[in-house]
Amino acid sequence: MAYSTDLTDAQWRLLAPVLGRGGSRGPQPALDRRLVVNAVLYQAKTGCQWRMLPAEFGSWNTIWRTFARWRDRGVWQQVMDVLRRHLRVAAGRDPEPSLLMVDCQVVKGGRCGADFHEGHYKYRLRGAKRAVAVDYLGLPVTVNVTGARTHEVKAARQLLDRVLPEAARVATVMGDRGFRGLATQLERAYGVETVIKHDENRPRGEFRPLQPLWKVEAAFADLGRWRRLARSFEGTSASATAWMQVAAVGVMLRQV
Repeated sequence: MAYSTDLTDAQWRLLAPVLGRGGSRGPQPALDRRLVVNAVLYQAKTGCQWRMLPAEFGSWNTIWRTFARWRDRGVWQQVMDVLRRHLRVAAGRDPEPSLLMVDCQVVKGGRCGADFHEGHYKYRLRGAKRAVAVDYLGLPVTVNVTGARTHEVKAARQLLDRVLPEAARVATVMGDRGFRGLATQLERAYGVETVIKHDENRPRGEFRPLQPLWKVEAAFADLGRWRRLARSFEGTSASATAWMQVAAVGVMLRQV
């Protein structure tokens, strides 16, 4: 049975150099790698439990172990990079961005006792804080998940420390007023300019999208359509970040 999240041939040709290769030692993978990716995308989209994966995907335990191995090796970030570069070139832009826009989102924890879930002072819930950086096209560049109590500036700095050391073209980072404390930090560490956007004429209590920061909110909305992200169900920050990366991969695959 075919599912809407199944990879097309064109999509698999893009991902195969990263996800299709096995190790140099040991036996060949027990499951076809394309089938494993289809299973992970299916789970991210539907939010089902591992044991409830449809039988046609194969052993859920094998799929889980492959997902965990890719998570620990940073493979999902590599897939994000491949897709983003492909889409940027298709749009007539340089493969690497020169501008990053950042924002954070607090979500309720869906698992009792998760090590990194924390109570948030403002929203009065126990959960996680998700941070995302997008380029000018709104394509996810990198994501990160920490405890909900983490300050926005600290969460954004942890996020950007993932990408800025190797992002030679990035000259500007943009955020709203909650990220004012980033300016000095990023200039000293990476020589990157920080632009803070805010609407001084906005009436109190009225929402107006900031140009072009609304693209970060749109990215959060796209990621939120993947039901695995409905809450923070994971027991560790690494797993929560990996599922955000999988959802980002799914969002960009729809544009291929």
